[in-house]
Amino acid sequence: MKRTLASIAAAAVMATGVSACTSSDGTTREKPRSDGSPTAARTGKGNVPVTESRPRPCKGGTYTWFNTQRRWVLNGVTEPQHVTGGAKGAKFTELMRRLRTDMASVRTEGTDGTSPDNDAVLLALGVHVGLAEKGDDTSSLGEPGEYAPVENASGGRISGVVGHFVEFSSVQLIETDFRHSCGPGRQREQTVGHVVSWTAAGGGDIRCETPLTKHASAAAREAVRLSCHW
Repeated sequence: MKRTLASIAAAAVMATGVSACTSSDGTTREKPRSDGSPTAARTGKGNVPVTESRPRPCKGGTYTWFNTQRRWVLNGVTEPQHVTGGAKGAKFTELMRRLRTDMASVRTEGTDGTSPDNDAVLLALGVHVGLAEKGDDTSSLGEPGEYAPVENASGGRISGVVGHFVEFSSVQLIETDFRHSCGPGRQREQTVGHVVSWTAAGGGDIRCETPLTKHASAAAREAVRLSCHW
């Protein structure tokens, strides 16, 4: 019996173990096996995982800081509390309410993933503003994701005076843009970024009947405006 060209082709396909399908243009193409890999269908091998090398953050380099703002702001205050004096004094019982939700953050935009990590940026900023020295482990700045603290800084007790008192909390915010350059020659990488953090927290108490002096902080003046009413 004579074998036709079609039967010879079908036998060849069965011998190799590769199924075939006919496209709309009439050409025959290999059909991938169940693992979805045409290469695996031809070689009989499974997928081989490919390990991608990721660029490492650039260490060291030069920082340039600009648009830097550093200011004290009011972030907590109580309602006024009437104190009648007395030898034992009075304890603050009014609750401190939070007024702001400042959260520390570091945002960077590098060219190929070599941007410095957050700790490196904050330490460099700490050195720049005089809160840290080169070689220190920490910057003394708020860590990304942390909210600026609201603190009862007055000690919580007043004695020897009569009047309406307000307790307040303040925080020194720092916000800045920066540029980071790192690497040799033409391979030097540029990163730009923005930092929001704080350097210190504080506060105190105010007697509403006593006018503030010209040296009073902006936070104290805002506390009087918001709470010295009865």
